[in-house]
Amino acid sequence: MADNHSLKDRVALVTGSGRNIGRATALRLASKGASVIVNSRSNEQEAQSVRDEILRNGGKAISVICDVGSESEVDSMFTQIENTMGSVTILVNNAGLREESSTLDMTTEEWRRVLSVNLDGPFYCCRAAIPGMLKENWGRIINVSGLNAFKGKSGWGHVSASKMGALGLTRALSVELADKNIMVNHIVPGAFDTSRDSSAPIPSTGIPVGRLGMPKEIASAVDFLVSPENGFITGQTLHVNGGALTY
Repeated sequence: MADNHSLKDRVALVTGSGRNIGRATALRLASKGASVIVNSRSNEQEAQSVRDEILRNGGKAISVICDVGSESEVDSMFTQIENTMGSVTILVNNAGLREESSTLDMTTEEWRRVLSVNLDGPFYCCRAAIPGMLKENWGRIINVSGLNAFKGKSGWGHVSASKMGALGLTRALSVELADKNIMVNHIVPGAFDTSRDSSAPIPSTGIPVGRLGMPKEIASAVDFLVSPENGFITGQTLHVNGGALTY
């Protein structure tokens, strides 16, 4: 991945960025000069910690508590962003809810709760961000799902359905927005080491490269896809899984 581009004057919202992959992505975009909105659904301490880390390193950031599955909360979040940072031109829909329940036992409430975050959330955030991107004649949207949405996992019917729905949204938006200089892509992480204090990849015999992925490797993929250097990749699904499954 190229490492010499700048995201100065860009405003980036990374949902679910209080920890793990979202945190690594927020830090990476901030290091390239983007003003970053760190979002968490409820953990204010985590969101503020990432914000403060960015500020200590000389970057620009605010933290916003918002459940992306709530239309009204997303609208309020974008109003706050507009008033403090400007228009979002980089949107990374990373927030995800991964609950487990067999289809037989799953309640409608459980189904709706997972879909609200994993599918409604990207829709609400995209809808709110697109006007600003159109105004700037530039935008980058990344939707993040997971490998089990593609291979299937027992007890994850609602998770897999919602993540594949977000993939369909990615493809439709890529066609709608391509001539507006707005690139829309999808990243699918495989098995990743999300232990925050890990300094070296954890070995894994089930992955051809022999280890779990590191959050910074997803951040690197996001960095390239949202960069000014990418003006011709849109509507694509990038699997980052160490060869665990090939597509």
